[in-house]
Amino acid sequence: MALSKIDMSKMVTGTLPVASGGTGLTSGTSGQFLKFTGSTTVASAAVSNDFVLVQSQSTTSASSLSFTTGFDGTYDTHMFVVNDLDVSDDGCDFYARPLLGSGGSTEGNSGIVYANSGFSADGSARTQESTSTSKIMLFGGVDNYVTYKSGLTLWLGKPDATGFKRIWWNGAFERNSSGSNTSYFGGACYTDSSNAITGMKFYPSAGTFATVTINHYGLKGS
Repeated sequence: MALSKIDMSKMVTGTLPVASGGTGLTSGTSGQFLKFTGSTTVASAAVSNDFVLVQSQSTTSASSLSFTTGFDGTYDTHMFVVNDLDVSDDGCDFYARPLLGSGGSTEGNSGIVYANSGFSADGSARTQESTSTSKIMLFGGVDNYVTYKSGLTLWLGKPDATGFKRIWWNGAFERNSSGSNTSYFGGACYTDSSNAITGMKFYPSAGTFATVTINHYGLKGS
């Protein structure tokens, strides 16, 4: 007669070893997973937290958003994802600026070098650059048309490095009242080698944000 069930509790004493198809475990840690730590050893292991959502902010009226959490050496690279960007004033620019000092208390308003390049749906090339300025232009001439919103992803590498700090980004936006969809990419360098970057500020050149959500992520070992 064929067996339909096998009662393992009556056939095995102790734990079932890995070599016999078991785990070799009688308990584990809540929230963790099982992984091989040897050819015949399974153990409880923590889920990696090398990529972490540090902070999320949204607004429909603020003139700027600043991020100062997580700038304590924990993360090698900081990533900011900007979504649903719309501004109150048509044709204003979208800027970023590094923050310095304890808790990002001081704005780094000098020693910034940047260049960006874009191409619009109407066939026009868009470029901006500066060899020494107080802010980074991420987008130039953003539309306040609520139907078509803008977005980008920005990375800040090694914010506490003793040398120059690198920033780079890419995204797409609707250009002012001309209504030309434009893709953009750019890079920047903060040339003050004596100060660590302890935060980032994002803001339009005029008016306020009409809508925006910015998520700040931290990356380890990058």
